[in-house]
Amino acid sequence: MHPHEQISYGRHSALRVYVTLEDNIMTFESVWNFKTSSAVVAMESAVNSLQFNSALELFLQTVVLTHLSVHYSVCVIRAIQEDIRLQFPRATVTLALEEFNTSRSFEELLVSSINAGCEGFLVMEDALFPFLDSFRSAHEAAYFRASNKRIIVVTRLGESERKRLLQHDSMEVTPNILLVTPNVSAGTVELYTTQLSPAEPRGVSANLTLIDQISVKIGQGVLPDSVRIFPDKLSNMQGRRVRLSTLPYPPCAVANEVPLGQGNARSIGPANYSLQADGTEILMILELCRRHNCTLEIELVANSEWGQVYPNGSSDGLIGSLIDRRSDVAVAAIYRWYNWYKYVTMSAYTGRSGISCLVPRPRLLPFWQTPFLSFPANLWLMVCVSFCVGTTAVFITERARQYVRPPCGTSSAERYQLPDAIFFMLSLYVEQSVPLPNDMMAGTILLSFLLFGGFMVGNSYAGALASVMTIPRYEKSIDTRADFAASAMKWSGPTVAWMNSLLMAEQPELVAIRNRYEVHDDTTLARFSHTRRDMGYVHERLQYGSYALESFIDINATRLLQPLKEDVFWEQIITACSKTWPLMGFYDDLILRVQQNGILRYWELGSVIRNMGLEIQRNLADARVHDADHEPVKLLIAHFLGVFFILFVGLTLATVTFIVELVVSRTNAGIAGQPSVPIGTISVPSGTN
Repeated sequence: MHPHEQISYGRHSALRVYVTLEDNIMTFESVWNFKTSSAVVAMESAVNSLQFNSALELFLQTVVLTHLSVHYSVCVIRAIQEDIRLQFPRATVTLALEEFNTSRSFEELLVSSINAGCEGFLVMEDALFPFLDSFRSAHEAAYFRASNKRIIVVTRLGESERKRLLQHDSMEVTPNILLVTPNVSAGTVELYTTQLSPAEPRGVSANLTLIDQISVKIGQGVLPDSVRIFPDKLSNMQGRRVRLSTLPYPPCAVANEVPLGQGNARSIGPANYSLQADGTEILMILELCRRHNCTLEIELVANSEWGQVYPNGSSDGLIGSLIDRRSDVAVAAIYRWYNWYKYVTMSAYTGRSGISCLVPRPRLLPFWQTPFLSFPANLWLMVCVSFCVGTTAVFITERARQYVRPPCGTSSAERYQLPDAIFFMLSLYVEQSVPLPNDMMAGTILLSFLLFGGFMVGNSYAGALASVMTIPRYEKSIDTRADFAASAMKWSGPTVAWMNSLLMAEQPELVAIRNRYEVHDDTTLARFSHTRRDMGYVHERLQYGSYALESFIDINATRLLQPLKEDVFWEQIITACSKTWPLMGFYDDLILRVQQNGILRYWELGSVIRNMGLEIQRNLADARVHDADHEPVKLLIAHFLGVFFILFVGLTLATVTFIVELVVSRTNAGIAGQPSVPIGTISVPSGTN
């Protein structure tokens, strides 16, 4: 029992009881008043919280309408316990984290949302880091590309969350981010954005910047001026990096090492040198960096190849650099290859490229062939056939004439022989006089027409020979794609990437040309270009006529080769970019401006002069110009080499035949003059027993 509740008698005891009862009554009233005031405070706090939530929802509605209504659709990502209701005029996709099961992960649903056209994202607090963890991989797996992604995050930033956010590897590819941090007790909303700056030696560091602190109230539907424009960290990148992968391929891409601090770019990895970048495509990237105040970092890929993706998922070359996230963009005359589209975003075209083949130049035919160049092969065949037919007809006619009307005193040994008919036809063809017997009408008609035919053949040959001897003749030239396909000539290059554009070709010519393509290393190709005349070499002609050549084509090789008159096929040159590169929209806009103003022509010519020289270009451009060689020339002793060759062959054959006949004749004479020995007679030498 409480001491004050003890019962005692007497005056003092009665007074003590009275005091105790009074204290109990006062204690009960105090407790009642405290509980009543706490309930009032809690009720007021709940009302204020509801009012703040309503005002916050209206504020978010205004922010989303202001900054995300330009997008095709918006994706709202939240936890299952978070509730947000937006009235948005665009298509909206809502993802709740706890709704994902093992059969379909959050990343897979995020990919589906991106493919549905989601460009803007409203992310609630509990979904922030799962979203950032899947941001890159989901966009790389999606086929929809968006160049202007914006992210609005509603989150309370604790110390650990703030540190984790700023150290996240997706900060560099998500510069367009706005963080809305509500403060219920103060009835305010703090707006933050990330501030990105270059880190040394390489990389990017992130910090949070307070944009404004806004007091939200019910009925407030107008944003203050500080948040009417979405935070822009791309117009001025404050020296942040743009990572570029390329390979030496003038005049499109050139990067040479220079002393540290002297170039206009630097390597992706720390190095003790800078890079002097040049080329039509790299100049485009440098102009972008000049406009947006960024630093160009360049990676020269190993083996100088465009690369490919293998069935096991590995990759190399330029595309491997993009897939492995070592670079943001890749340039080096890359085409719109369908097998690359899955992995990269392709920019607006930076130029047109005509892919063709360098073939050996036709050589001047040797002069000993001059007598045989008057007629083509098919005409020579017809002349030979007519000669044989005429010889046979003359032989039969003359034999018949001798049989019908034998000449007086003619023996069988003097009958008309086949060599007589051959020499008769040869005399007609070289326009010499021949006997024309007219004692038979059939023979007269035949010999008259043979005389006319021989006259025509002889004069035609003489006229053609005069042309051949005064105008130089060359080997048959390969001029068109059809000529190259018909020649069965192989062609080659240092990489199989050239054939990516022909993988799905169905035209017979292109299929035949594709199947004859070979891959060799640069050393082998450099040797082939000077020694082999049965092989062509791949090259491309840029938009304004300049030739882009592989490194194995040197100035001496250009004196031995010539391009085809037409392209084997043509492609559009693009820049391959990462799917999450935030400058993609600005870069496309720059490309179109450069194209429409003709600046690319100036860049192309300047890059050719600086990195290749005009002599190589001139050699290829004038490879088919032989004006001086096509003019009539005076007859030289060399023009008669063919005649001397025929004379030499004739004299040689006649001499050999004469020697053979002489030997045979003497052999026969010796056998005929030797005395015969009677059978059974034995001659015994003298001096023997």
